[in-house]
Amino acid sequence: MNLTQSFCSPHTRIRIITLNPLPTILSSLPNFLLLLSKPIPFGTLRTPPRSHRLLLRHCLKHPTNTLKPILQSSNKDTIGTGDAGGGGDGGGDDGGGDEGEKENKEKGDGLQLPEWLNFSAEDATTVVAAIVISVAFRTFVAEPRYIPSLSMYPTFDVGDRLVAEKVSYYFRKPCPNDIVIFKSPPVLQEVGYTDDDVFIKRIVAKEGDTVEVRDGKLIVNGVVRNEDYILESPSYNLTPVKVPENSVFVMGDNRNNSYDSHVWGPLPAKNIIGRSLFRYWPPNRIAGTVSPKGCAVDVPAETEPV
Repeated sequence: MNLTQSFCSPHTRIRIITLNPLPTILSSLPNFLLLLSKPIPFGTLRTPPRSHRLLLRHCLKHPTNTLKPILQSSNKDTIGTGDAGGGGDGGGDDGGGDEGEKENKEKGDGLQLPEWLNFSAEDATTVVAAIVISVAFRTFVAEPRYIPSLSMYPTFDVGDRLVAEKVSYYFRKPCPNDIVIFKSPPVLQEVGYTDDDVFIKRIVAKEGDTVEVRDGKLIVNGVVRNEDYILESPSYNLTPVKVPENSVFVMGDNRNNSYDSHVWGPLPAKNIIGRSLFRYWPPNRIAGTVSPKGCAVDVPAETEPV
């Protein structure tokens, strides 16, 4: 049996893989076999004797040297400066190598959390404050919305995204030409809609106004409204309707493809969530959505005296 085979014997826990043959070590084989006279079975958990460990370290560091200097060495620790565990066979089992292995094991057993999961009290306060501010902003100031249908085409297309502001109606009432988002009115909730169903339309008349559609024209208070933003003239007629108090009359810019007040009647102003301020998506259509004309004012023309 050569040296490599004795190292790899199934009766010992010492295992060495040598990349090059060591013929010079064979001369020390009898002395080395003395070290292995009491083999350590694989089934045990004991740490190999210090003499075994010193021999292994030396073979790994100096594969071309003989084993004789190792066997003749004194109890002093002479195999490398990295072993901080003191000398001698008696106290070597508690050496620095074992301590290092113990430290590595303890580190491996501990759960190492990512740095971003290490929260302090200050971090938690910052996160909570950010959430509160975000919710408050969305509830009382503005919120984003997207367009799911063509009822407001060509002003809005399917997939457009807009910001609806809520501040202006704290100081004034909704007025004609405002594009508003609103919760479904009671008449629609009676047929299955809920408060979660949100619509977007244009206000065409306010409380106290009289609205009618005749010959493809929107007429408010007897005045034909000039509407250059609609897709096409309405193909239906609407008998005169007076808008009740605290309500508005809303219609889609795509008049012939819009489920609006001409079908289900005036909208209670309390159902309005906010006013469309600007479109931010898609990028090539970023623009404000507030009418430059402001609130529409319809004054009946004075009749000439006969």
